[in-house]
Amino acid sequence: MQKQEMSRVDRIMQDPEFLIRAIEGLLKSQEETGRQIRESQERTDAQIAELREAQKKTDAQIAELREAQKKTDAQIAELREAQKKTDAQLNRTDAQLNRTDAQLSRTERLLDRTIKKLDDIGRQLGDLGIVQGEVAEDLFYRNVKYLFTPKGKRFAEVFRNLKKKGVAEYDIVAARPDEVLVIEVKNKLSSRMVDSFVRSKLPKFRTAFPEYGRCRISGGIGALVVRDEVGRYAEDAGLYVLTQTPDGGAALMNRKDFRPKEF
Repeated sequence: MQKQEMSRVDRIMQDPEFLIRAIEGLLKSQEETGRQIRESQERTDAQIAELREAQKKTDAQIAELREAQKKTDAQIAELREAQKKTDAQLNRTDAQLNRTDAQLSRTERLLDRTIKKLDDIGRQLGDLGIVQGEVAEDLFYRNVKYLFTPKGKRFAEVFRNLKKKGVAEYDIVAARPDEVLVIEVKNKLSSRMVDSFVRSKLPKFRTAFPEYGRCRISGGIGALVVRDEVGRYAEDAGLYVLTQTPDGGAALMNRKDFRPKEF
């Protein structure tokens, strides 16, 4: 070790430029190290800036979600109030129709199921994707019999979500001995939805359910929101048009002289 140190000293004494080159090499090495440290720091600063921007966006999204939840809570409260009015209206309708004791018993069972269903809907309302779709389907499902009774159509059976695997699924199907009414339910109705139902989905019903092959097949489309012009478009296509009333009930939009198309 001492010999190596002496040789270095001898070399420096013999070649002074060796020391200069060694110092220059050390300085370059330090400069390179400093440059790498600065570049690393710059990258770190950039990453921190990106993280801060990402956090700002996340905070904004959280704020938007909170606002959306507030609106959803308000809609839930409105829907519950509308449902109370619908239940009251159903009770008045039962009294006006002067049903027999057996019919009143069936109505009471229906109300019990409705209350249970409302509890289920209340739990489901936390999921924003199914709130209004579930409410619309439930509203028209429970009111189909009452809506068509004044027209002389007494449907003995009303099915919900009737489907044939691999063929089609139908939201509401009301049946009586000589006629079947197939109803599609939407949140907000559009002309495109009417076309799709009439041209594609409705014609498949006889194939999917051949047991109704001898019945007349009529179609209906229901939505919580139906603009007048879209409702007339659906009526011109031969469909019954169901919608929500201002007090939360259900009603037919069709004109008095409307004649349904047979599909």
